[in-house]
Amino acid sequence: MAVGPSGFPKIVDSTSVHGEARRRAWVVLVLSVLIFLGLLLRLQVAWERNHQTPLDLASRLVGDETNYDGLAVALLHGSFFQSSGRVPVYPLFIAATYYALGDRSPSKLLYVQAFVGVLVVPLTYLLARKLTGIVPAIVAAGMVAIDDLLVGHAWQIYSEILYTPLLVAALLVLLRALQTARLGHFAWAGASMAVVTLCRPTTALLPLAVPLMLPRDWSLLQKTKAFLVYGLAMTAVIAPWTYHNWREYHHFLPLTVSMGNLWLGSPEFYHLVQHGRNHLDIWGNELNPERNGGHDPFTIDGDRYFTQRAVQSIRAEPLVYIGYSLRKAAYFWFGNPAAEWGFLAFTWWQNWPTLRRWYPYSWVRLLNMLLSRQLPLVALAALVFLSVQARVRPLAPFLLVCAYFMLVHMILWSELRYSEPLHPLLAIIAAIGGKAVFDRIAQKQPR
Repeated sequence: MAVGPSGFPKIVDSTSVHGEARRRAWVVLVLSVLIFLGLLLRLQVAWERNHQTPLDLASRLVGDETNYDGLAVALLHGSFFQSSGRVPVYPLFIAATYYALGDRSPSKLLYVQAFVGVLVVPLTYLLARKLTGIVPAIVAAGMVAIDDLLVGHAWQIYSEILYTPLLVAALLVLLRALQTARLGHFAWAGASMAVVTLCRPTTALLPLAVPLMLPRDWSLLQKTKAFLVYGLAMTAVIAPWTYHNWREYHHFLPLTVSMGNLWLGSPEFYHLVQHGRNHLDIWGNELNPERNGGHDPFTIDGDRYFTQRAVQSIRAEPLVYIGYSLRKAAYFWFGNPAAEWGFLAFTWWQNWPTLRRWYPYSWVRLLNMLLSRQLPLVALAALVFLSVQARVRPLAPFLLVCAYFMLVHMILWSELRYSEPLHPLLAIIAAIGGKAVFDRIAQKQPR
């Protein structure tokens, strides 16, 4: 029997207990359905990739897939990261999967990745519940389950499939730390963000944004402790990898080389694109060591060479660089026409028959593609409404994370794929904004 603080038996309302149990059962049921739906969509995409041609997938890997697969195979043969162009988490994941499967099978890896990728659905729900009610959190999880850009991660052996759930999990731990104000939670948050950074180095400087996320009513001492604990925990987890790089290359390399990313965002690159060159063509020529005089952007010396060229180009044409960077802000959310399908390719209905002829896309799939690419606009509209209602402050951590990612890719190279891991945050913002609109309409209804 429950006992109250005075020592007398505590009266428990059985109706409220049963109501809470039913609510939890309903949430578990709906989430399970969404997870199952998201898994089916991702498995379908993996199946389509595996059955695209009669050849085995291992013989038709493309782009960065060959590099990731090669690092994983080398790990299984005892060679520990002899390349300075990658961080370790995703290749280690591939190697562990191959080891568990008993052979090198990229085809089976895609199916395993589908199960990993769908973890973003429950993680989005948990993250949203830190800020809003059950229904908006369910809506956000549902948006993530069917988001075509996130579903499409199951098509490739790229780090996004692992990076996205890791990022959402790390932000969940960070939000918990912000709400509890416990230094131990900030240590866990920093350690988890370090794992994210070792999957893709974009978040290396994210601790600099943490002070802006801290509550205004905290004292300076509290803010300093939280910032230091978060940053030191992140540094401690990354340090062994930095030490490996020092031993391997005899250079201070905290994470990895940039692979010429600053040059890809420079005026020199911009002029090449303006003359009709695309991303793959430039990679195959200007960035190809066999054609550019031996400058390999995957090496320390080669990356330094392209960085110096980028700096010279920016100094020579700073206004062009500023204008190009503003364009890259749009490319980050809606697609870079030099490297991928642009935003308008899915917006204009007359393009859909062409897309259906070139790719096995159904009308339903094309509609999902269109809706997924509208999510940044929907989230922006939600932010405007929340700002008018003075309800945007709780979303400040999400906004700072999105702004940080966008700024990094405005400086460097920008593609839609780099904003895709932020779609769970956009879905949460959109769901919270939708709830605010609904509440506003309900208040205006006559009683």
